[in-house]
Amino acid sequence: MFARSAAADEVIVIEDHAPDDKARDRERTLGDAPFVTILHPDEHAATASVADALATSAGVQTKSLGGFGAYQAVSVRGASTGHTVVLVDGVPLARLAAVTTDLGRFAIDSFGEVELYRGAVPIELGGAGVGGAVNLVTRLGRGEHGERVHATMGVGSFGARHARVHYGDDHGRVLSSTTLGYQGATGDYTYFSDNSTPLNKTDDAYVPRENNHFDQLDLASRVGKDDAVGGVRVAWKRNGLPGSTSQPAVDANLSTIDVVADGRFDAKLGRTTARQLGYLLVERQVLRDPMGELGLGPQHRGYLTMSGGASTTWAHGFGAHRAIAGLELRGDRFRDADRDDVRTALVGTRGTGAASLAAELALGAAIAVTPALRIDLARTAPTPMTEGPDAFADQPARWDTVASPRLGVRARIVDDVAIKGSAGWYVRLPTLIELFGNRGSIIGSPDLHPERGPSADIGVVWAPAKAIGSIDRVLVESALFATRPRDTIALITTAGFAARAENIGATQSYGAELVASARFAKTLSISAAYTRLVSEQHAIDPNLYGKALPRTPGHFLYARADVARRIATRLASAWLDVAAQSESFLDQANFQRQGGRALIGAGVRAEIAGGVAASLAAANVTNLRTDDLYGYPMPGRSFFLSLDWSY
Repeated sequence: MFARSAAADEVIVIEDHAPDDKARDRERTLGDAPFVTILHPDEHAATASVADALATSAGVQTKSLGGFGAYQAVSVRGASTGHTVVLVDGVPLARLAAVTTDLGRFAIDSFGEVELYRGAVPIELGGAGVGGAVNLVTRLGRGEHGERVHATMGVGSFGARHARVHYGDDHGRVLSSTTLGYQGATGDYTYFSDNSTPLNKTDDAYVPRENNHFDQLDLASRVGKDDAVGGVRVAWKRNGLPGSTSQPAVDANLSTIDVVADGRFDAKLGRTTARQLGYLLVERQVLRDPMGELGLGPQHRGYLTMSGGASTTWAHGFGAHRAIAGLELRGDRFRDADRDDVRTALVGTRGTGAASLAAELALGAAIAVTPALRIDLARTAPTPMTEGPDAFADQPARWDTVASPRLGVRARIVDDVAIKGSAGWYVRLPTLIELFGNRGSIIGSPDLHPERGPSADIGVVWAPAKAIGSIDRVLVESALFATRPRDTIALITTAGFAARAENIGATQSYGAELVASARFAKTLSISAAYTRLVSEQHAIDPNLYGKALPRTPGHFLYARADVARRIATRLASAWLDVAAQSESFLDQANFQRQGGRALIGAGVRAEIAGGVAASLAAANVTNLRTDDLYGYPMPGRSFFLSLDWSY
């Protein structure tokens, strides 16, 4: 991972992304009722994670534990990370025991594209959080330029290395896609340390980041065509847990194995289309902390989450309109076991059923209105509580019934301009650990209310189909948005290392997004994504009311320039980008300031021969020493050299 500005070995073939003079994904940007951004692997580094790629989009910030291979989650439009639903090929990755998914373990190069929905989400993808949804989509068959095989490998600073090969083809009756990849790094970059004595300058120094290594393998295979598709995705990751700068850990580590398997079948019955989806998720994690460096005493624990579900969605067209109905069933089981057999295992389950209804109503040729409603019913069977006043007391099963109504509107004023908006009420159920706690670090609260609240946006998209003088591609998108989650769940420190899950009240976020891109003379491409975000806590504590949300800067900017020319029939390209954000705060009271930053990246790429190209990229070229939003140090100046081959 090379921060947000890395793009080490991307394939920049500006003149070949689309043979005409239309912006990439123009029709989807104009035609889809929600605000959607499509991210493509050839626009990012092969080493980039999905979270790195998403961070270049409007309205998105990455929150991580800093450095190479670290945990990464995304916040959309100021909503908490748990309010952005993550799916792989339409399969929700939500887990019973954790609020969100680590997007740092997914390499964007292993997918065909990534769909980012901000605000409203199509009913086919189920319910969504206040922020929106991220759908990771596998490409079947050959690549955009007809290639069957694409391979890349490279090395870089701080022991970074990667290798990946992808094969996709048309086998007559079916299409296939198979990807095998490896990434790793030692992550031993230096960072500034005040030795936890900010008033004593004599012991300040730059020290190496220890226990920051990681290794990751992923394998994905998918086959199908038209109405039937299925596949499996397996990922293994082992990484050190270096801890914070004030409390480093030199021996703690975490191993994770993830498996996602699914199958989808579509049937067409006259004007009715039915989609059936079944899936299975397995996540196995082993935490080793033999020296008790993470603050909870020596540990050797295993976590196992198993989830299975099925859904059916029926769509019927009548005239220019369409009605959609869906049902979904899902079961989850979580197990937290002490691998040294000191304590009995904690086990909890959740069963969920959901029903969805929507209508796509065409009001004339230019206006479409989409009302929708989703109702979820969930039963959560508790783990035994081991801490607090309710320790070892019997806990009844918990039932939650929540509704998520929403309304989307799209007006295609002219062929090149669309006005879009949405409004809805969204919900996040508390996790098993938030409800019933774990062994020592978190005290549960069985009476927690779900996080819920309204979200709305409105904006305009302009994407000309024809060139404007020497400007042959243009895309401009702007939007206003607001969200107000209620009963926000937070972990409040009580004593020692323990924390209690509590509803702290409401939070509010509102702001504006602007996305603009243009290509000049089929040679120079310029793009920018800017977000202005205002966040406020409406907490029960009057000392916190009106304060900004922790780790939420008010300004985000990502800008990039690419130039590509053919020299002796070989394509050569160069790029420069910047990812900037304003200052933020690390605490609820807004006392601990995190300074703003601007990370600059640059690189070049040149075709050699026989489908082989070489790339050299630099991230954080100014060698800015800074921390991520959670206060963990990030790497300084980094270089990466890679080769890629397509056939």
